[in-house]
Amino acid sequence: MRITWGQERFKQYWLSDRDRQLHLRELPRLLDARLLAPATCVWVFTLVWILSGTRAALVGLVFIAAATALLTLAKNAGPVSWRLRLQPLLGVLMLCLLFTCVQAALITARGYQERWDFLGAANGQGVRFSGFVLESSPSAYSGSLTKVRIGELEHRGQILGQPLTLSIFTDSRFEPGREVTGVGTFSVDGSYYRVKGGLYSQSSDVSPPAVYGHKTVVRERAVQEVGGDAAGLLLGMAYGDDSSLSAEAVNKMRVSGLTHLTAVSGANISLVFVVSYRLAQKFRISRYALVFVGLISAALYVCLVGFDGSVLRAWVMGILGGLGMVLGHGAHRVTALCTCLIVLLLLSPELASNYGFALSAIATASLLFLAPALRRLVTKFLPGILADVIAIPLSAALWCAPVILLLSDAVYPYTVLANVLVAPMVAPITFMGLLLLIGAALGPWASFLVSFLFWAGELLAGSVHTVASWVTHLPASSVALPASPQTVAVSANLVALISAVIMVADSRLNKPPPVRQPILSKQGSRK
Repeated sequence: MRITWGQERFKQYWLSDRDRQLHLRELPRLLDARLLAPATCVWVFTLVWILSGTRAALVGLVFIAAATALLTLAKNAGPVSWRLRLQPLLGVLMLCLLFTCVQAALITARGYQERWDFLGAANGQGVRFSGFVLESSPSAYSGSLTKVRIGELEHRGQILGQPLTLSIFTDSRFEPGREVTGVGTFSVDGSYYRVKGGLYSQSSDVSPPAVYGHKTVVRERAVQEVGGDAAGLLLGMAYGDDSSLSAEAVNKMRVSGLTHLTAVSGANISLVFVVSYRLAQKFRISRYALVFVGLISAALYVCLVGFDGSVLRAWVMGILGGLGMVLGHGAHRVTALCTCLIVLLLLSPELASNYGFALSAIATASLLFLAPALRRLVTKFLPGILADVIAIPLSAALWCAPVILLLSDAVYPYTVLANVLVAPMVAPITFMGLLLLIGAALGPWASFLVSFLFWAGELLAGSVHTVASWVTHLPASSVALPASPQTVAVSANLVALISAVIMVADSRLNKPPPVRQPILSKQGSRK
C-alpha cells in the first residue's frame, strides 16, 4: 500500500508529539554533584576572608589542606574496599583545595586584601571621592539616587585608586557621564557602598547616552499617561526602571513580596529566554536553533537594560535557569550551576558578600530543580506557555524567602499567595513595557500601538497594585521577626518541605506509564 504525502506528514507530527510528551514526563535526574562542595567551599572561603580577614581565611585553607592530607593517608593505609569508598570523597576535597588556593592567589595578586582593609577602616568615616556618574534616577523617598563610578577614594590622607561604585542620594538628577566630586560619610553593607553627603558637578554640557535619554522620555510620558505607580510597575517589570513608584507603593510591594518583580534579575532573563523559545517552537525548527533564538533574545534584552555588573550576573544565571526550564531535566544541572558560581566568584570575589548574587544563585537553582516539576503539575490545568510564566516567579519567590528574611528582619506570610495571584500578569506586563519602549522610538508610526500598550499596561499594572494593596491589608501581613539562625533555619525547612511536596506530587502524577514486557516463556500449564 502506497503512503501518501499527507499520511507521511501526519506520521512525522505524531512521532514528534509523542517524543515531546515523553520528554515532559521525564523526571529530574541528578547524576553529578561533585562540584557542589567546591563551589560552596570557594563561596564560604571568600566570604570569611571579606568579613574576618586574611588570618581566618588562611586557617580555613590550612584546615582543608589538613583534611585532604589525612584522608589521603587513610586511603593509602586502608584495605582495597576502603580505598574505593574514599576515592570519590578524596577527589572532592582535592577540588576544594585547588579552587580555594586559586582564589587565594587571585585575591592576593589583585590587591583585594588592601582594598577590603581600606574600606573597613573607612566604614562610618568621612571620605572624599571623584569619578563620573553611571546613572541617576528619581527616588521614591524624594531626590534622586545617583550611582558614581569613582576612580579615587580618599580617607585620612590615604587614597584607594581602585574603581568602585558608590550610591548617593542627591537633591537633583545628574546626567550620566558627568564628572563629579563628593564628600560624605562612607558606609559598607556587603558589597554595597553608600555615601551620605553632597555631590558636586565638575563638568557641564554632557550628553547622556541615547538609550538613557529615551528611557527618561518614556518614563516621563508614562507618568503623565498612567500615573507614577502604574508607570513604575510597567517599566520596572520590563527593564528595572521603577523610579516613579511612590514610597507607599514601594512599601506595599515589599510587604506582599513582589519587590523582585521590578528589579532586573535572572528571572527576567529566564522569562525572556523561555517565552522566545516557546514561541519559536511553533516554527518546528531544531532544538539548537531554538536555544540560539533564546540566547539572542536574552542578549538583546541585556543590551537594552544596560551592561551593569548586576545585570551581567543576572544574564549568566538567567540563561542557566532558562535552559533548565526548556530542557526540563538534565544530568549535569548541578555541575552547570556550580561552574557558573565558581567562575563568577573567581572573577569578582566581592560577589561572595553580595545579597543580589545570593538571590540570583538561589533563584537559578529553583528554576533548575523546582520550576520544571511545578510546570509539569500546572500543565495539567493550563497551557504550557502559561505554566512557564507561573512556575518561574513562584519557584524563585519560594526559594528566596529565607534570604529575604535576612534582609528585612520580618516575615511576610502572604508572599507566595501574592506571587501566585500576579504570576499570570508578569510576562504580559514585561513584554508590554519592552514593546512600549520600542514603539515610542518609532514615533508617529506606532502611535496607535503605544496608546494601546499604555491602556493595557495600566490595566495589568493596576491589577498588580491591587493585589499588593489587598495583601498588605490582610491580618498579620507583616510580622516583625529579627533574623537569627533559628528563624532562618525554620523558614528554610518550611521551604524544603513545600518543595518536597511539589516534587513528590510531580513524581507520582507524571510517572511514565508502565511498559508491557513480552512474555518469553510460560511457567506451568494453563488451567
